[in-house]
Amino acid sequence: MNGKTTLIWYASKNVPRFEMLYDGSFGSQLLFAIRCKALSVNRHTWRWNEGNTRLCLQCNRGVEETVEHLVLECSKYEQEGESLMDVVHEQCGENKWNARCVEEDSGMRYLVGLDEECNITVVNAMKDFLVHAWNK
Repeated sequence: MNGKTTLIWYASKNVPRFEMLYDGSFGSQLLFAIRCKALSVNRHTWRWNEGNTRLCLQCNRGVEETVEHLVLECSKYEQEGESLMDVVHEQCGENKWNARCVEEDSGMRYLVGLDEECNITVVNAMKDFLVHAWNK
């Protein structure tokens, strides 16, 4: 997995383990793509997308459209993001979440269930976020 930027989050896993995160739903498909960092965002698709740009066309803030931007920063999905953060704060607390976000990618790994503290409620909220954002 060395050198594979799309698999960088998986490389942080200690050991493979059985995970009850996939139920065949559209949210599960999107979760799988985001865990592999293979979700179709402009950062990856700019070469063949219509706009030929890496920038986010949803919020027009002039930033690169990445998985992290889509979930944590993009104003187009602000309402969905607030619902997700409500669940996160309820499950792990706002202070613990903020501490998690200091370390690069730690917050995202937690949201997609790749953190040592896999919280199924948070992962299900993430799947809901992805479905709502994708269908918006």
